[in-house]
Amino acid sequence: MFTFSSSSNKYRIFLLICLLASQIVAAQTNTKTITPKGFSKTVSAGINITIPEFSRTHNFGTGIGFSWSKHRFGMMEKKLSKQFGFIADGGIDYYFGKKETVSGYPYEYNGFTYIHTYGGIIYNCGKRSNINLTTGPALGIENGFTTFFWGVNLSGAYYIKEKIAITPCIHFMKDPNSYDPLLSGSIKASFAF
Repeated sequence: MFTFSSSSNKYRIFLLICLLASQIVAAQTNTKTITPKGFSKTVSAGINITIPEFSRTHNFGTGIGFSWSKHRFGMMEKKLSKQFGFIADGGIDYYFGKKETVSGYPYEYNGFTYIHTYGGIIYNCGKRSNINLTTGPALGIENGFTTFFWGVNLSGAYYIKEKIAITPCIHFMKDPNSYDPLLSGSIKASFAF
């Protein structure tokens, strides 16, 4: 009859447990964890050009921005399996006032500062490019007066190097108390990190 009390069986059971434990550990260390290769943050800077009504008082401006989205920026090794994701975006734009002559007198419009914090969706359409749509609250500051705005940005990025992209954008800015929205387009350079 087979019993567990003999010393040779204890060693065999101990050896069997050790062998099984080593196989379990080896199997766990061989599993690969695949993580996306993209970067999570970008900074951008560039020039803004005003469109329709806004161009009557301001010609152009400059802007800087910061965006965050988990592993979705930069040139990718392969197309992402989950192409849609969340993006957060913030920035500040300054538009220079236009100079003109009114009734024979020179007049210059005040500069306009636009500060925004947006959230939205990003779509990685390829290894080198993405498109995002963001919306949210903003502040418009002109001549010392601050006004609440809401806005929408539609932008994209095309990476010419691993971390450097050309980023075109359309900005829609709306003061709830005004009839006409402010529109501008921009072209920026961005750096992913």
